[in-house]
Amino acid sequence: MKFKLILFIFLIVFFRNSYAEKLTFNIDHKVVNKAVFDTENNRNIINLYHNNNNLITKIPSFDEDGGNRFEKVLTRYDENNLIRIITTFSDRGYFKIYYDIGLNKDTNLYILNKVSFETQEWSSNEKFTAKYCYSQFQIGLDELSKNNELFNEIRPRVDGWENGKVKGSCVKSNNEINYENAYNLVIKSYLFNKPNVNEKTKMYLVKGDVVNLLKMNNEFYYIEYITPKNKTIKKWLHCSAIDACVY
Repeated sequence: MKFKLILFIFLIVFFRNSYAEKLTFNIDHKVVNKAVFDTENNRNIINLYHNNNNLITKIPSFDEDGGNRFEKVLTRYDENNLIRIITTFSDRGYFKIYYDIGLNKDTNLYILNKVSFETQEWSSNEKFTAKYCYSQFQIGLDELSKNNELFNEIRPRVDGWENGKVKGSCVKSNNEINYENAYNLVIKSYLFNKPNVNEKTKMYLVKGDVVNLLKMNNEFYYIEYITPKNKTIKKWLHCSAIDACVY
């Protein structure tokens, strides 16, 4: 009987530890190169590391019990950001929230720079619509983690931000596109046929346009842009256009 009890306890501990998975994300940045999320024991935080094993800070995961759940962490290449935290809630259809986190070099504090969200839906007449909305912030993560009212103000819903307290800019498309790697242009910039300054086209994008990064080649990014008439353009863009030169 004693042996069976010990075996039963062992199996409980074994299966519990097997379920408690830690998700590790490699970050391509000089300040942070690894993010770790504990799916079971502490879903509220993400551990950020430098040189793989040197824990530098713990930040909110934006995981919500009964709401959007943590999905993954991506590297951000624009000057003001380090990572993008992505949360999703499949029960609401395609609804993802993106939190862009940066480091204030003057105060050495981690801050929330931008919140954006993406929805995809089919209407009754089978018309597809994708919407990507974003709003800029500069809120310290310490302040945000202690203030639930502030979090509710900056957290978007499927139809936008609550009570209109946060005004966001939006782009819509009838093409299926993923905005996980979306960036906003900071200056007017021409597009290139190849990742070479001698391959400039007559086409250009302006400040505020939203592009989706597909791949990188030295100083250039291969991007996808949806025009207001729902035409898809795939060209090369110089890194300075999105303030993301990492060479």
